[in-house]
Amino acid sequence: MASIENRSRYVVSVQNRDDLTKTFAFNREAALKQYIADLKAQGFKPKLSRTNDAYVVRIREAGKPKQTLTASSEQEAIDIKQRIEVERRTGLFVDYAKGRSVTFADLLARYLREESPRHKGFEVEGYIINAMLTDAGLPRVDLAEAMAAHKNPHPRHAGKTFSRRKGKSVRLPAPTTCFIRKPFADVVPEDINDYIDDRCQAVGQDTVDREVDLFSAVCNIAIDTWRIPVAKSPMDGVRRPRYFNERDRRLKGDEEERLLDAAFDEDAEKCIEARLEELMAEERARSLGACSGYARKNIVKQARRHHLPEAKSSYKHIPWMEAFIQFQLMTGARRSETMSITWKDVDLEGQTAFIAETKNGRPRKLALRKDLIELLLELPHREGPLFPMSVDALRKAWNRICTAAGLVGDDELRIHDLRHEAISRVADAGGQLPGGFSLVDLQAFSGHRDTRMLLRYTHLCMPSLAKRLDQAFASSSETTLHRGRRRLKRGAELTVAELVRATALPTAADAMQPPTLPDNVIMFPLRKSA
Repeated sequence: MASIENRSRYVVSVQNRDDLTKTFAFNREAALKQYIADLKAQGFKPKLSRTNDAYVVRIREAGKPKQTLTASSEQEAIDIKQRIEVERRTGLFVDYAKGRSVTFADLLARYLREESPRHKGFEVEGYIINAMLTDAGLPRVDLAEAMAAHKNPHPRHAGKTFSRRKGKSVRLPAPTTCFIRKPFADVVPEDINDYIDDRCQAVGQDTVDREVDLFSAVCNIAIDTWRIPVAKSPMDGVRRPRYFNERDRRLKGDEEERLLDAAFDEDAEKCIEARLEELMAEERARSLGACSGYARKNIVKQARRHHLPEAKSSYKHIPWMEAFIQFQLMTGARRSETMSITWKDVDLEGQTAFIAETKNGRPRKLALRKDLIELLLELPHREGPLFPMSVDALRKAWNRICTAAGLVGDDELRIHDLRHEAISRVADAGGQLPGGFSLVDLQAFSGHRDTRMLLRYTHLCMPSLAKRLDQAFASSSETTLHRGRRRLKRGAELTVAELVRATALPTAADAMQPPTLPDNVIMFPLRKSA
């Protein structure tokens, strides 16, 4: 049923003559015999030996596909043969050859075609995988074709056009990426660890960690879904890069005032430009009939110079960027969430904004403060997005605003920092209220799926926690002084049901109402409720 074939190389050597040593492949017996005969004819005494590094295990059984497995030593080949024989006797059939018939690059390409189109980040995953394939000298996967051929792509990519490769790449090539040309069964953790060490010299560790996430996803899909058996997953034993990229940037001093002033100027420039285009519409239409490009540009230039004073005096100011910044500071929404909100998602009466799809895939509502609603009312109501601008336009406007406000270099401010500032302000504000805000309140405000992501804000909740403790232990009828310390009196009790009612944390629907504890709540001791 199973046979072992030795494919190790032959080695012909002569004592004290290393220059005469030659190796021959297992199937070059004629050349081997001829070389030995030549050495003997010259008076040498050649010695024949064989390496122990290449074996083939062949499994043949009626009614089942043949398998051909490779091993790097005789003992490994014997172990493979014995394991397969035991499995066959128990009725188990595992196609071990399948893991050696496909390379890791094949699996990356298959993942990009079959699994990645289901994800929101399909384009990003495609960029990473195609860059790896290019580094390894392999053909790329066309993203447009992969999306068009997929049966159930993510709705976000409906009608999306993917840019073609222009021949230039900003990614630094990684030579160790060549490991993806190896068969999947032969990929070991050392291959991925070498890739990690090499890539960390060129890019940030957080970037490398995301690429390793992609390796892990491909391995899991290949083993669990595509049923490609391997002795052990290549990800077992991989040492991921350790990094800390958590930003704690907050607005300080007059930075918020400078930021909003710069946003006001940015909005003014945009509105003046829009008004100027209205005033010079006739000249721009006339320029289309100009005899040359120079004449056309001259007509437009003269029109701009003529109408610019009137545009500056008659334009209507619309606070696009100012409203966007205030929206981020008052709601703590992610940039992608804010850009996805449409006017039909905004309930001005109920002071909420609905987000159909968040980063974690779940919908949620934002609570809109009254002063934010007043600012939104200054924006023109129309069909479509609340902030009708592309991500690229927003990025460029933000860069101009930060440059004008002096928030660059060591004082760099990012859009996502506004989210951190908003959550921190809510936690700070909770300290001014008797009930305060708990982590669950912050979770309802921020939209985090896991409260562990909010542990960085716990120190901001301490003032409100202190007020709640003061309120809980303020009843003098239930406490007494003993050696200068206030303790519960004998018989002072609290049932479990009362404790649950007293300490129940509000849900997302109650996030706007600060939680409070009754005056008679004493935290200890406990007794069972009747």
